[in-house]
Amino acid sequence: MSKKLTFKDLKRIVLEEKKKIEKKVVTSVDDVETVDDAWAGGENLVNKIDFIKKLGIKESKLRIRANKISKIRSEIKKRIVKGL
Repeated sequence: MSKKLTFKDLKRIVLEEKKKIEKKVVTSVDDVETVDDAWAGGENLVNKIDFIKKLGIKESKLRIRANKISKIRSEIKKRIVKGL
């Protein structure tokens, strides 16, 4: 059974979270040191891995096989309908 969230409950939750945030030491954005070109296109990646090859995913082969099976099924259906 689910309980509906009332306005009082929502206000209480927000105030609790606000207190938690105020207790923590929050670093200013100006104090954070950034890395130049961190999002510049991936040249700075540590390990360039082709995950599809590494995981052995063979989607294209499976797609071709599924298409062949689909064509065979449609041919079988056509033959069955002709025989009736």
